[in-house]
Amino acid sequence: MSFLGNSPLTPEQQQENDTPVKWSVILAVLGTLLVYAYLFTQIADWANLPLPQDLAEEMGIETENIFDSDHNVDSEMFISSTDEFSNDDERLILFSIVAVAFLCSYFLPMRFKKGSLFISFLIGMGVLYGLRTTTCLLLAHWLVYLVLHIPKASHKFAFGFLAGVLACIAFAEPGDSWFENASLISAWGMAFCLFFNLLIWPVMLRFKVCAKVLRTLVIQSALITVFMGAIWEGVHGEAWALPLGVLLFFWHWERLMMYHVDYKSGRMPKEVSPIAYLSVFLTPASLPNWKWGVTVGQGYTYLENNFYCVDKNRLAIEGLKIWGIALIYLVFNDVIRYGLVNLFQSFGIEVYNARITRMVSHYVSGGEVTTSSVLATTVLDQIRWMMLWGGSVHFKTGIWRVCGYQMDPYFNKPWMSTNLVSFWVRFTFHYREFLVRCFYYPTFFKYFKNNIVLRITFATFAAVTIGNLVWGHMTEGMFYHGLNYSNFGEVLKTWPYFILLTLGITVTELYLFWRKPKRKAWTLDRYWVTDFFAMYCTIQFYCIIHVFAKPSSGATLTDCAKLFLIGFGIHLD
Repeated sequence: MSFLGNSPLTPEQQQENDTPVKWSVILAVLGTLLVYAYLFTQIADWANLPLPQDLAEEMGIETENIFDSDHNVDSEMFISSTDEFSNDDERLILFSIVAVAFLCSYFLPMRFKKGSLFISFLIGMGVLYGLRTTTCLLLAHWLVYLVLHIPKASHKFAFGFLAGVLACIAFAEPGDSWFENASLISAWGMAFCLFFNLLIWPVMLRFKVCAKVLRTLVIQSALITVFMGAIWEGVHGEAWALPLGVLLFFWHWERLMMYHVDYKSGRMPKEVSPIAYLSVFLTPASLPNWKWGVTVGQGYTYLENNFYCVDKNRLAIEGLKIWGIALIYLVFNDVIRYGLVNLFQSFGIEVYNARITRMVSHYVSGGEVTTSSVLATTVLDQIRWMMLWGGSVHFKTGIWRVCGYQMDPYFNKPWMSTNLVSFWVRFTFHYREFLVRCFYYPTFFKYFKNNIVLRITFATFAAVTIGNLVWGHMTEGMFYHGLNYSNFGEVLKTWPYFILLTLGITVTELYLFWRKPKRKAWTLDRYWVTDFFAMYCTIQFYCIIHVFAKPSSGATLTDCAKLFLIGFGIHLD
């Protein structure tokens, strides 16, 4: 296993890659965004152009499962939790912000490029979510920055004062005229300034343990909130309602942990400018589907080493290619999904609309489920999820690319995997990197150094079970469904999925360690058929264990275990 990303770049290398303007590239990027706007917004209606559905019908294209009631593409790319705009208007604002961000990062001098992306994000956030939510998110990250990177003495007053001003805006009640009250703003600013200058920073500088604990608490604030919120609801019966700005911040928890890993390992400078920190997390790529693919972007070192690491026009063209893939997912995911469902059903295999939860519900209610249904449904459910997910995360990746970052795609042909280790590398690329860097490597290099079996087993368990379940799915599940104790228990019920995945990856790792592959997979020789068989077994195993990861309401562990065994032809009823 290795880190994603490139070797460190010098400013001179980045400057060399800030190549001359190519208007063909600029027009291609803006043209692609116009295509997105045409397909997913009301711009065609406003410009008196044929609506996307009408145009498709004129061209003889089958429109079922593609368009919604307004004759635009029914897209899963959206801006979550806004009240002021329709989905189409939100997407139009997004495309406009991306266009502005691209032009700024393309034309501005190198020293202003990252700052322009941060400012573009703030404009987009402000328009879509309003001033208070935007300020709340900015305040949360500003506090993290002040704890991780203690400013120079000359900046301490201003940085602490700014935290107070942001808090004044973020905590203001609707209708408060805080902007008219200079004394109130000054009071908040002075309070935070004194708090940091007289208490927080002196203690951190004098007591290294206190600094380490405080930084860990800040980085782990999302998980701490999940546990405390679940306990509070279980005891008092009242669930915490997190402000949207705080929730937006908590959805960065995985990338915050990766940033902290870079910070602790010395792979990044201890002194980082505010813009350098904020531009890691607050960029236009984090606006769409902010709950999806949140690890795309990773930490400081990955982004720093991938910014203008190659020619900017090449990066933009690569971003356009990724946007093309995203467009296929966004437009045709339902067509492909229902086509596969109909194909399997034409052979007499019930696949429950490619949803494992429906299959589990059918089984729990007393219905019969066949082995072929279990195998087919679990695979189709993952295909459905991958196409649904792929559109949004590829669009995010494309934004990073056109803005100057050589961002790795979220998927790397996982269907080419012939074993679980290869699959884990190719599938959910950035999330896997989060688990490896935050859990696998720290455990692997610390424990059982003289016993390779225990070393690999324990490190894989730490990453795939503990990190994946607690830090990954537990936090995400609670933020999706609410900080309720019952939701806490529902996530924990999925533990067999993580154990089985851990066992599968561990056995594969040990097998590959002891028996080195003698040929490259998918070589066109007489063993090609074994590659195909290995690929199917790998993917089918990963898919079938999702019976435990997606149980329906009322399903017990026994029900899921029986369904899992039915997939292997073992019927216990």
